[in-house]
Amino acid sequence: MIEQLWSDLIEFTSQFVIPDWGALIVLLPVFLAIPVFLYITWMIYRWATAGPTRRGKRRLTPAPPPGIHMPGPSFAPFVAAAGLVVLAFGFVVGGIWLPIGFAALILSLLYWGREALRDYDAIPASAGQTVAVGMLPAPAGTPPEGVHIPPPSFRPILVSIAMTILVAGLIIGGWAILVGFAAVVITAVGWLIDARREYVAVERADRTGHLDTGAAPSWPKATFAALAVLVAVGVVFSSGILPNSGGSAAAAPSGQAPAAGGGGPATESVAPSTPAEDVTITASNIDWTTKDVTAPADAEFTIAFDNQDTAPHDIVIKDASGATAFQGEIVNGPAVAVYDVPALPGGTYAFVCSVHPNMQGSLTAQ
Repeated sequence: MIEQLWSDLIEFTSQFVIPDWGALIVLLPVFLAIPVFLYITWMIYRWATAGPTRRGKRRLTPAPPPGIHMPGPSFAPFVAAAGLVVLAFGFVVGGIWLPIGFAALILSLLYWGREALRDYDAIPASAGQTVAVGMLPAPAGTPPEGVHIPPPSFRPILVSIAMTILVAGLIIGGWAILVGFAAVVITAVGWLIDARREYVAVERADRTGHLDTGAAPSWPKATFAALAVLVAVGVVFSSGILPNSGGSAAAAPSGQAPAAGGGGPATESVAPSTPAEDVTITASNIDWTTKDVTAPADAEFTIAFDNQDTAPHDIVIKDASGATAFQGEIVNGPAVAVYDVPALPGGTYAFVCSVHPNMQGSLTAQ
């Protein structure tokens, strides 16, 4: 029993040491649901333990100070979050779930908009209350006294762009994942700085009686430039076009190296040669050169794997149910490896690269 538990633990941790990116992407909705669940649990705990400081036979309804408008409670954020979860599930599963996810998101946003309009309609009634003592008159073109409107910001757009880069990195794999995380960190830190600056302005308004929302925000050129540099770095590291990637040698004829200076004869190529095996699969430019191969059925066979990229690749064979029938070791290219594959029943199998799940092909055992 202990050996079985240890084997299960090793099998579970192996997907993080050599992750199956396709399976991890399918689990993205679960990973996103965990912090949402923890946040909802924390909110329920805070609500259950919150209460008036004065004791009485019943809870006292909180009353905001004069001139302060407090929006009423709403389930709109939770409904919108649920709509996003359904949409993310639709992106992963596909099929009919994708339009269902879009419809759920649109309906949740419409519900949120209705709540916002209802809250907006309540502002004139509260604005007629007696303002706080010492409240300064609001300048022309600014919100009424007691009403705080956050200044415009580019941060939500920047964070959305960074999240898009992160999702692309999770799909591509390798360096692109680090680039996506770096983009999210940069934009999120900028948003926190803006939120801190706004909080300080609100505290100042408590003393002066009026909140200055400031002028229109300037274009975040520095952040856009940082995101552009990160994307360029990710493309360079993921595409295998760096020096020593074989780019210059690729221009030479097959089996030869570039001619030496002075027009001397070409020397023998140092590129690895592909051995004669049952099946030959070649990876080049982050893709398979041949996407349909044939192997013998019900008999062990060998695969000559030629990784012509500088990026790491491997070959994972999956059956019709998506279960892994064979997984070879990762090969850092350019290099050639030979895989010994156990006998496979006749049928069609998919083969992918666990590092770059977008590399997909079909193997027919017959």
